[in-house]
Amino acid sequence: MAVEIDITADQAGQRLDRLVKSLAPHIGFGAQQKWFRTGQVRLNGKRVKGAERVAAGDRLRLPPQAQKSDSADSHTASSAGPDPQLVEQLRAAAVFDDGRVLAFDKPTGLAVQGGTKTTRHVDGALPAFVNEAGEVPRLVHRLDRDTSGVLVVGRGRDAAAFLTRAFASREARKTYQALVTDWPEGEDAGVISAPLIKTRQGGEERVVVDLKAPNAQSAETLFRVERRAENGLVLITFEPRTGRTHQLRVHAAHFGGAIVGDGKYGVRLTRDWPAPKRLYLHAAALEMPHPDGSILRLSAPLPSAFEDALNA
Repeated sequence: MAVEIDITADQAGQRLDRLVKSLAPHIGFGAQQKWFRTGQVRLNGKRVKGAERVAAGDRLRLPPQAQKSDSADSHTASSAGPDPQLVEQLRAAAVFDDGRVLAFDKPTGLAVQGGTKTTRHVDGALPAFVNEAGEVPRLVHRLDRDTSGVLVVGRGRDAAAFLTRAFASREARKTYQALVTDWPEGEDAGVISAPLIKTRQGGEERVVVDLKAPNAQSAETLFRVERRAENGLVLITFEPRTGRTHQLRVHAAHFGGAIVGDGKYGVRLTRDWPAPKRLYLHAAALEMPHPDGSILRLSAPLPSAFEDALNA
């Protein structure tokens, strides 16, 4: 059975052949090129060559081989069906459901989409949340695996496409909260404006601030200090005005702080860390248009681990 994927705002702008490579890493380059030559890859129902750029809301169709038997990278469920324990975990984490839009308070450590070694993820559980019309929820944006908080999905193609476009056009206002160390004294509110670019360092892909590179992407983040604890930790609210990869994590480090639990850009936790070990970044609130024309306002309470860390 063919694999069908709705392009999310996070995937928009990518070159199609590179996106296909990331979606089907277990398929060799030659085999993927044959998919394009023989018309097995379709974008919005049309044959493509691979050099095209995808847009939010596009429908991508791949041959059945794109989905590994032990994972679910699309909305096509595996023969075993969704993981019952994960389904129950997500039911308990639901913060909104009106039939067309469903939202979860995603726990830290849970991937949104599957991959070569990722078989437990939100996308794989979505078939269990079908509505009365038989519409399966579809991803419209993503959160990093270790980021907790508000995650929205749309039921049915129309609702999903509407929400995806809202994210792509920056109509979605996102609010995050994070614990950081070494935040500069006196810098209690303001704007971080620093362009970002992807690079490779030590064989690892990283996002860095580059003020001179002509191909760096503009990035802007609003911040507000909420609390400075006696142990040196600072609780900060971030509002990204752009949606670049790892934007908040890189901007925090660039400004002089470092998000706790961020082993890539921030502060790696030691064995004697007194609170739960996790990335201390939480998607606290989301405001965006609803498909029915109203304004959708969602929130997820700050996890207790944050308070534990602040009081440690």
